[in-house]
Amino acid sequence: MARKKIEEERRRGAPAYMTTYGDMMTLLLTFFVLLLSFSSLRDAKFRRAMGSLKGALGVLPFEQSVIRPERVPIPQLTNLQESEIEESIAKLEDMLSDQQLREAVRLQISDRGMTITIDDPVMFESGNAGLRPKAYPILTRVASLARGWPNTIRIEGHTDSDPIRTEKFPSNWELSTARALSILHFFQDDAGFNPRNLVAIGRGEFDPVAFNDTPENKAKNRRIEINIEYNPEVKPPTGVLGQLR
Repeated sequence: MARKKIEEERRRGAPAYMTTYGDMMTLLLTFFVLLLSFSSLRDAKFRRAMGSLKGALGVLPFEQSVIRPERVPIPQLTNLQESEIEESIAKLEDMLSDQQLREAVRLQISDRGMTITIDDPVMFESGNAGLRPKAYPILTRVASLARGWPNTIRIEGHTDSDPIRTEKFPSNWELSTARALSILHFFQDDAGFNPRNLVAIGRGEFDPVAFNDTPENKAKNRRIEINIEYNPEVKPPTGVLGQLR
């Protein structure tokens, strides 16, 4: 009778293989946790994935945007179109990270559009208006952000307060304008933009972002600003920025 009771108790427990199976699952979980601890999640790729999810499901309101808090969502966009812009920005940031240029290129979004600020040494040699070779990949990505929008792209050249006075550039007006025109010609000739939507402006040293009192501040003032303006009355084209996929 006692033996029969013991056998019944054994039958009530888990099958024998469950112990081995449980040990295996525990080891697998530990293994994947270890892999995760050695991995790194890139911020840009995370925003890209979340932006795609946001566009596909359409469940996250603008106040809960997964892009950086300082970025203001662009009006008049569907969730899918906004996610495409987020993906394009993420690809631009990936490229800048690979070339160690994250600090040299800054992007700001407002309700008026998008502004990309690029430090002067990335684009041009000192006292020169010809584009440097490493400027082309950056401008190609920037052009991809603007492609498909029938709105104005305003390119502004800025310098510090140090006078130049060369035969080719009598003042900073000429130098800043020539640099803005070099980028304008890239958008027109290389990227195929409609010249009617392009504006080049030379601001010289007269629109600084810092006092021209130290070499560091002067470096901040030597910059290119590319302003992609959005017209709220123009409906965004379908599949905008799709060529980046």
